[in-house]
Amino acid sequence: MIGTTRKARALAATVLGSAFLAAGLAPSMAADVTQFRLENAQNEPNNWLTALGNYEGWMYSRLSQINRDNVGDLRVAFTVPLNSALIGNANPSMSNHMLVDDGYAYVDDGWGAIYKIDLRSGTSGTFLWKADGAVSKDERNRTRGMAMWGNAVYHNLTDGRVIAVDRDSGEFLWDLQVARVDAPGHSGVNIEEEGFTAAPLAVDGMILVGQSNGDDLTRGWLAALDPETGAELWRTYTVPGPGEPGHETWKDENNVWMVGGAALWTVGTYDPASRLTYWGTGNAQPMFDVEYRPGDNLYSDAVMAFDVDDGSIEWYFQYVANEGWDYDENGIHQIYTVPVNGVDTRVLGHWGRNGYHYRFNAADGTFLDAEQYVDEVNWTAGIDPKTGKPVEYDPTLDVQVYIPETRFLRGDPPEMACPTATGGVRWQPVAYNPVKMISYSAGRDGCFARPVIASVPLGPNGTLGIDPNQGGGIRGAGPTTNYNIHGLVAAVDVVSNSIIAKQRVPHDITSGIMATAGGLAFTALQDGGVIALDDETLQILWRFDTGIPLKSAPQTFAVPSGRQLVSVIAGGSASGATFPELALMQRGAMLYFFSL
Repeated sequence: MIGTTRKARALAATVLGSAFLAAGLAPSMAADVTQFRLENAQNEPNNWLTALGNYEGWMYSRLSQINRDNVGDLRVAFTVPLNSALIGNANPSMSNHMLVDDGYAYVDDGWGAIYKIDLRSGTSGTFLWKADGAVSKDERNRTRGMAMWGNAVYHNLTDGRVIAVDRDSGEFLWDLQVARVDAPGHSGVNIEEEGFTAAPLAVDGMILVGQSNGDDLTRGWLAALDPETGAELWRTYTVPGPGEPGHETWKDENNVWMVGGAALWTVGTYDPASRLTYWGTGNAQPMFDVEYRPGDNLYSDAVMAFDVDDGSIEWYFQYVANEGWDYDENGIHQIYTVPVNGVDTRVLGHWGRNGYHYRFNAADGTFLDAEQYVDEVNWTAGIDPKTGKPVEYDPTLDVQVYIPETRFLRGDPPEMACPTATGGVRWQPVAYNPVKMISYSAGRDGCFARPVIASVPLGPNGTLGIDPNQGGGIRGAGPTTNYNIHGLVAAVDVVSNSIIAKQRVPHDITSGIMATAGGLAFTALQDGGVIALDDETLQILWRFDTGIPLKSAPQTFAVPSGRQLVSVIAGGSASGATFPELALMQRGAMLYFFSL
């Protein structure tokens, strides 16, 4: 299954690993990552076994060696450069995470190269092997992480491949083109644009991968792969084709469902008890010209609950029908058990990009409530407490009106809408403290305006997609104007769904947030700062400046000696257009490790 070039890469990785072994740095054999371990990841706070810390999406650690009382003494323990991330693109987009097991870390560089690093000393990091997936430099170097299962690490690449690498030797086990290939149910348009940015999710002997490139005019889908061979077990599209339920909600004459978007570019969560996995979907296309795509446009801007055994859609909830502000809802959907009307209930919580924090019954998607958390919302007057829909939603309309003054339609002068298009929470990981029952988010706040320019179909009845060079192009809009953009950290009591604290920072936060049993929450900033906050008041207690824009959420684990480390991957980008004071920030790619 490994082609000639893949075998060469695997050989190179093995030779590199052998060189390290000869140097006397031989690693011990790793314990397999099993379903039991993944379901009980919270009981291994010394490790970080999956993208979000556990299946439920908590980004929480039970470690408390670093706490409110001593966080002021936190210092850099050591750094590890990741220079290959800068080759071919000096502006990396590293919103990924490390996987850590028994003092060994696995991290990727965005170009398909995976590294194993020995961190057991707690005072330095030593590379043990490199397995290079060799993504073309013509591709994006964006990455959001990997998964482990058995004795392998899995990475889905931006060029549509999925690779499996042996954790001990660094040898390639298989390398397969999963996206950008013909598959049952495909629209036949823009297959070559498919790819991955969402981290894979290992579940019960399957590797789940979500197609991420909806903004490039592709249909989103979720697929399950056999971890031993890479064979595809099932695939479910997030934009229904002809004859499938929901296809009738695409009422245009342009066959826009073929390039409809609703992509999955943030990893999902999983509830082993119900065997449901929850993934948020992206916006429909063209994202701003809603008149090009009348109808509700299922299953865009939604949460979808998939049965992991066959990929069937068990339930869904669409946040905003016929959405046109770019308020896609790819963000994490957390799972926790809290009392609802006096009964302990499995709840799905979500920090919406549209400015509201939502709660649902995780079993069937019943809407519970929504609470505004950004400073200002003016695209709707509120969320209907019974349906969860915007109060202005009218199921009889093909093009929703919502609030006309802030609804972007063709020919209208651009009015200011809040929150901003990239506001609220996008892909950034959110956190949850199960003891205090508080959920945390870190994202962007502010407002924006953008004129809508009609998109033009390409080919007869749009069967070739949307013309990128005519009208409003594939977005259906002109340039964005931003207002009062800033970063926002928010905390919500998930029992009452009430906001208990907020902390504003000067620049938007594109990294995410982590919480710990030490009474702390950690996040990372565009201006290069790593900060620790009081997890109840959100007062900033500690800060370290890396000098590199940050796009990856902090993590924490412990080395065999028991020493707790906090880490962050420095390798993001800063928006000099939005924040001129950040325009001259230096780019870099570095792993930072902090300890007491």
